[in-house]
Amino acid sequence: MKDKFQMSVEDNIGFAKRMIVDSIYREAQVEGINVTFPETQQVYDGITIDSLTYEETTKIVNLKRAWYFIFDSLEYPFDFRYLRHLNSIIENNLIRNAGMLREITVRISGTDWIPEIPTPESIENTLRRIRQIDNATERSLELMLAIMRGQYFEDGNKRTAQLAANQELIKHGGGIISIPADRKEEFSELLVRFYETGNHDEIMDFLYAECISGFERKREIPEEEIERQRMEDSAMIESFILRKKRQGL
Repeated sequence: MKDKFQMSVEDNIGFAKRMIVDSIYREAQVEGINVTFPETQQVYDGITIDSLTYEETTKIVNLKRAWYFIFDSLEYPFDFRYLRHLNSIIENNLIRNAGMLREITVRISGTDWIPEIPTPESIENTLRRIRQIDNATERSLELMLAIMRGQYFEDGNKRTAQLAANQELIKHGGGIISIPADRKEEFSELLVRFYETGNHDEIMDFLYAECISGFERKREIPEEEIERQRMEDSAMIESFILRKKRQGL
């Protein structure tokens, strides 16, 4: 697999921060929360929306906190400890066992397939295999799908999976992953087929083509050019201010 984007880490972080509300909105849509983009922005800004339940509002607020945790921990390698902490943020004030390994059998809506009870050893073996993948984009998507199918936690697995994948992708300049709101039904159908068969080819193609965004710079601007432009701008503004002062304005 070829990286779809090859951004600098600084550019990728900046892009992710500019797109954070859109990413949270899309994650909320996949989660089944009936919220609009403007409402997502309001919750992000700390404004209460009467039409949203406490649980829905908390999920959105927790996603905001989880995104900022990612920005603060980009250098940390993904392991089970990292995933547990990420899930504990995502499920904070929602379930009692936030961040704890799932120890109960769960059923998944839309399929009769039942995931096995995970163990720390099985999870670390999976993560160790994924860490050996050379390509950052492929590694991130594999991580995302492994967490989703493994259902490591009692709840919040899709959100944990997507955010963990974004942490891995951003720190290698590969863009960000988010499911477009108008493609969530298609994603859900592909995800169910992946759950049932274990074959991820179809959903990997979809994620790569439709769910990774970023940008490419036409060229890297040299530091000396940036500094020259700043000095020219500063000189022009100072000249304007001085001229106005002389005119008594």
